[in-house]
Amino acid sequence: MIYAKHHPLVYLFFKLYTRLKMKSSFNSVKVVGDVDATNSSVLLIANHISWWDGFWALYLSLNIFKKKYHFMMLEPELKKRWLFSYSGGFSIAHGVKSMIESLNYTADLLTDKNNLVLMFPQGKLHSMYHDDFQFQKGVERILEKTPETKVVFLVTLIDYFEHPKPDVYFYIQEFKSKNQSSVEIEKAYRTFFKASVERQKQIEV
Repeated sequence: MIYAKHHPLVYLFFKLYTRLKMKSSFNSVKVVGDVDATNSSVLLIANHISWWDGFWALYLSLNIFKKKYHFMMLEPELKKRWLFSYSGGFSIAHGVKSMIESLNYTADLLTDKNNLVLMFPQGKLHSMYHDDFQFQKGVERILEKTPETKVVFLVTLIDYFEHPKPDVYFYIQEFKSKNQSSVEIEKAYRTFFKASVERQKQIEV
């Protein structure tokens, strides 16, 4: 597998690039919800809707959670975008042995309270309006090894309203349940996604 590295210059470039792109591309950035992860690592579970997803999560990692950023990518995609591995990207590949290695590596990262790992359990890009989430198995294997990790749900939605540039809304919520199976996490994420959309629909300007 391809392991995450944080080259000082490459990681700095991506952090600066993210801040500049967020400022230039969006009318506003709004975080809805509050999660205190000061003393724990974060497993960030997000909907996968666009090219922006990784940069959005990096923005949250820097500005909200204040953690060292890591993210999981399919190995063929990471090989094509090899520079990402120098800013926290690591690979997961098809096959039981490869998947177990990546999941164990994720768990190792999350033993450090200063780390954040982004995962897209759907595995593929979907429309922002897609709500039939089918999570891949494996999250529970990570959490069995890192019980102190905080699982945080992220739902990202955008609206334009009266501006030429969109407003981006980050809905975040900690997942709190003793049952940390993939099925339970998927069910809870579906509920949170629908609640976030309903809240978004109530916005008037």
